[in-house]
Amino acid sequence: MSTADRKGGKLPERLARIAGALPEPGALPDAASSPYETVQPVQEGFIERDGVKVWYATWGESGPWIAFAPPFQIVHSQMLKGTVPYLSRHFRVITIDGRGNGRSDRPVGQEAYSFDHFYGDFVAVLDAVGAERVALVGISAAAMTVLRLAAEQPQRVTHLVTAGGFAESLLQDPRLVQRVAMESELLRGDWPAYVDWFMATIFSEAHSTKPYEDGAHYAWATRTDWLAWCRNAWLDNDVRDLARRVACPMLVIHGDEDGRVPYAKGREIHALVAGSEFLTIAGGGHVTAARDPVVFNRTLREFMGGRRRERTWTRAMKRPRRALFISSPIGLGHVQRDLAIARELRKLQPDLSIDWFTTDPAASYLEREGEHLHPITRRLANESRHFERVAGEHDLSAFFALRTMDEVMSHNFMTFVDLVEAEHYDIVIGDEAWEVDYHYHENPELKRQPYVFLTDFVGCLPMEEGNEREALLCADRNADDIEHVARYPYLRDAAIFVGNREDVTEQPFGPGMPAIRDWTDRNFCYCGYCLPFDPRALADIERLRAQHGYRSDEKIAIAAVGGTSTGRHLLQRIAQAFPRMKRELPELRLILVTGPRLSTDEFEAQPGLELRSMCTTFSSTWLAATWLWCRAGCRPRWNWWPRAAPS
Repeated sequence: MSTADRKGGKLPERLARIAGALPEPGALPDAASSPYETVQPVQEGFIERDGVKVWYATWGESGPWIAFAPPFQIVHSQMLKGTVPYLSRHFRVITIDGRGNGRSDRPVGQEAYSFDHFYGDFVAVLDAVGAERVALVGISAAAMTVLRLAAEQPQRVTHLVTAGGFAESLLQDPRLVQRVAMESELLRGDWPAYVDWFMATIFSEAHSTKPYEDGAHYAWATRTDWLAWCRNAWLDNDVRDLARRVACPMLVIHGDEDGRVPYAKGREIHALVAGSEFLTIAGGGHVTAARDPVVFNRTLREFMGGRRRERTWTRAMKRPRRALFISSPIGLGHVQRDLAIARELRKLQPDLSIDWFTTDPAASYLEREGEHLHPITRRLANESRHFERVAGEHDLSAFFALRTMDEVMSHNFMTFVDLVEAEHYDIVIGDEAWEVDYHYHENPELKRQPYVFLTDFVGCLPMEEGNEREALLCADRNADDIEHVARYPYLRDAAIFVGNREDVTEQPFGPGMPAIRDWTDRNFCYCGYCLPFDPRALADIERLRAQHGYRSDEKIAIAAVGGTSTGRHLLQRIAQAFPRMKRELPELRLILVTGPRLSTDEFEAQPGLELRSMCTTFSSTWLAATWLWCRAGCRPRWNWWPRAAPS
């Protein structure tokens, strides 16, 4: 890192505590991986202009074209992770990394950075992908790019959207000149402090630690000198005369608490473009697409796609009774209890039709049980795969796995909204449906039917003693959840804790916050355990042993990984240790249950070792065994039990 990049030594406290470990500035993103976790590009490549390569990608295989012009290069196209995956289901989407960041080149010298270069790069990409008719989106400084193109090539542009944008950046206002001088001094003198200040400015909304963290990492892919050249290029431009020539349908989006680009700048664009629409994000900051992706996505789809041309409305008394059951696919414990609940609901309401909303491994289990998965679930991103991706060899931080699942949650919630708007359901039941619960509280107007929320844990607590970053971020998430429920207590028509009161810790959510058990007492009801079997039927151990073909004196151990593959390494360690176990106890028989996400082929055959991918009678099987090692789907540790009859 250069002196300018880290002048002053240590990182600002906020940056260090929220963003975590950062690579060397200017490091290129992994070229082999997609910028988005939930979708892969249909096409990607580079255009080259004057020796500078600019990366682009297209997403989605059908529908009208939408192109996002690259904004100020302190970020790159991954900033759109809450938007592009969903929009690509309905449109063909074009994203670009502006020169100076992301996968694009970082040329040296101010002459390689100008507004004309940025504009030329954008047009060259549209030409390269064959987007002859295209809707344009310009966020922040990129508003000038799309306004210019809509004026200069009106036959090409179908729709125009700006968000947090401005039509001129002239250095005439003394206040702007003063701010630019301050920014220049900070950028050149203390790069980490500049990143901290910038991200805190654009993500000014409460509980924005995750977009702040993401933004800091995007910024770290560039460097002081490159960014200074980019910033100079965006300054002192004026496209207001061009804006007056825009004739296509236009929408202006702007937060009225935008700390980066004043709200008045958005109002100015609205006044310049005759007939344009204006959406105020009340209480919103600078980057709606990142901080409030649900309203951003829905607004763009409605504005650019219009209403459906064909639909059906069913009279109220002709509508069948239907429930939508959202089951967490992280492991198999949730879906087993959910199926037990669903079967009891059918006893109470025999004509109730239940659609399931989940992914593998839960989806495969439900299909084997004869249940109906709604076809739209094929669009869902897989939460289990995300947990497996972020798991380490011997541990998994469930909190950080949830925190980094924001793209998955946004994508799946948008899919959920598409479904409940298109089809009628009498009730939605969500077993740890965190995506629905969070985004319902962020967008309460979208709730359409009774909603029941189930969970077997409340609150996040740091796992690593002395880890101040984890403690801070856990407390921030908990505070967000507490404020959500306090402000919109009616969103959950029922909140059920699956377990008993004693299962809830008495620790506080964080400094100055209530005790978790006391808060759960006030906001949940306890239902006890929802078991997919009758414990009384499993009380006779000798009968179970005979049923499974085990002798009464046989020594049997079972090791099960659960519904995800996060325990792969530990399961392999158990298999590797089996020969030593056999030396100590020659008659021992070991059964490895690899679960639906691991192949039995990963394990070498050994005398006395039995490999099973699934065990549909797992409850009775482990009770018939002598010992059990079990790791649930997302638990960070293994549990060990000697045989004992259920109580």
